[in-house]
Amino acid sequence: MQHWKTYLAGLALGTVAGLAHADEVTLRASAFVPTSTTYGVPFQLYVDRVNETGAGLVQIRVVGGPEAIPANEQPNALTAGVLDIIATPPSYTKGQFVEADAQSLTNLSFAEQRESGAVEALSELAVERMNARYLTGYGTGVPFHIYLTEPISSLDDLDGQRLRGQTTYNLLFNALGIDSTAVAAPEVFTALERGVISGVGWAFWGLGDFGWDRLITTRVDPGFYNVIINVLINNDSYNRLSPEQQAILNDAAVWFEDYMVEWSAERTAQEYAAQEAAGVTAFDAGPELAELATRVYWEDLESLSPEIARLRPMLER
Repeated sequence: MQHWKTYLAGLALGTVAGLAHADEVTLRASAFVPTSTTYGVPFQLYVDRVNETGAGLVQIRVVGGPEAIPANEQPNALTAGVLDIIATPPSYTKGQFVEADAQSLTNLSFAEQRESGAVEALSELAVERMNARYLTGYGTGVPFHIYLTEPISSLDDLDGQRLRGQTTYNLLFNALGIDSTAVAAPEVFTALERGVISGVGWAFWGLGDFGWDRLITTRVDPGFYNVIINVLINNDSYNRLSPEQQAILNDAAVWFEDYMVEWSAERTAQEYAAQEAAGVTAFDAGPELAELATRVYWEDLESLSPEIARLRPMLER
């Protein structure tokens, strides 16, 4: 397989050549997951809206997902202008600007983050740090959870357990005495089945995507943090667009953020029903779990960047 940089460079040259003979601009896009999966579908909805309303002026072409460009490399491809648009969680842009991860701690919708000034402030940082700006985002209201293969009677039962984790969970897992183990998502089912791990840290949506719900018995409530997927555009690519073309992207974002309120509520209701049908029961850990998760994450972010003190009031109710 061609290296992704060579592959996309060819696409870029082809697109530029095409633009020389047409007024319609085609923007190259990718997402951290396939757009047919749980967390990729909303991005495809945004893309479809732009392509519907922007016919003749601006189109988005999804040129590949993580199978073509690894998810952790997509922000670099965006910065370099090899990709024009990406959909990615803050954890993947944390290397370029750590402040992006503060969004994981907000309960505000993306529209509310616009009103509070958070999106503008983050977009300014994104321009400075990675030559990108925010278009829209989704996932707010979808918390992360701890899922287990066996019931527990208290949070103390988590001490010493080995769970599949990722960077989002590390601080909380450390505080709870959990051994966090990196396991690729396609390999988690086998790890659960063989007892290599006794649970996973995962967002509320999509537990059944890999069949994990067949082995999970317990969801630890309440959830904590928020799933945030940001749709970012290369700043130079955005500035090359005409005001009319920019308006198509921005108007689609307004439509998308409004549409996602009802869409997300329906998706969450479906997930509750699916987990219940799979036999997953909830263990109520009380408010201290979410409080602990939030406290240790804010403390860590504040130690990493002075900008967090400015952003935090914009992201908290």
